[in-house]
Amino acid sequence: MKVIVSIIIFSLLFPLTIAGCSQSSNLEKIIQYPGAVADQEHNAKVLGFSLARVKREVTDDSYDDVLAYYKDVLESYNPEIVSYALEDGRQTAITVSSITIGIQEFKKEAKTAITFME
Repeated sequence: MKVIVSIIIFSLLFPLTIAGCSQSSNLEKIIQYPGAVADQEHNAKVLGFSLARVKREVTDDSYDDVLAYYKDVLESYNPEIVSYALEDGRQTAITVSSITIGIQEFKKEAKTAITFME
């Protein structure tokens, strides 16, 4: 259920932008968080139209460590970063080109989820 809520929040609050393929291809190579475990992957669709490719990974690393990693790795791309406080933790969306990386803290589970949307 939390995954669906996260996807809906990111889909509504962080619209994906259209950009060149070359920058997206370069980002695809560096967005994998070291040691994260694949959780889910699917295409987000509305009225049968594919809007985004969505992939989620989970790590035991802290939210702060994951956020610091992506801020550092993506710094040269001048990312747009938006953060929110949630009931069970924190959430940040980092957008570069047509890719949004959502980082969500789950305090009760002691996990950090990383959601990639393109």
